[in-house]
Amino acid sequence: MKDNSAIMTEFVRLRTKMYTLHLEGKKNMKKAKSVKSNVVARFIMFEDYTLCLNDAIEMTHRQSFIRSKLHEMYTISEKKDQKKKSL
Repeated sequence: MKDNSAIMTEFVRLRTKMYTLHLEGKKNMKKAKSVKSNVVARFIMFEDYTLCLNDAIEMTHRQSFIRSKLHEMYTISEKKDQKKKSL
């Protein structure tokens, strides 16, 4: 975390590189590896992380992106899951 002046009030970690921080007086900081940043910003909320942690449910989100291979363009749509990793 770059800013040391903010006080962290809540922290939820579901698995490696999938966590969220609730900072006092600032926006929530959300991270999810291999999930596009606009999906994390627009669709995944702080409450979703706590629901997955407390109720052990799995949430899926669809993300689309454009790829090119040998000068041919195509779109890919895939589902990513958000769940608590069992220990």
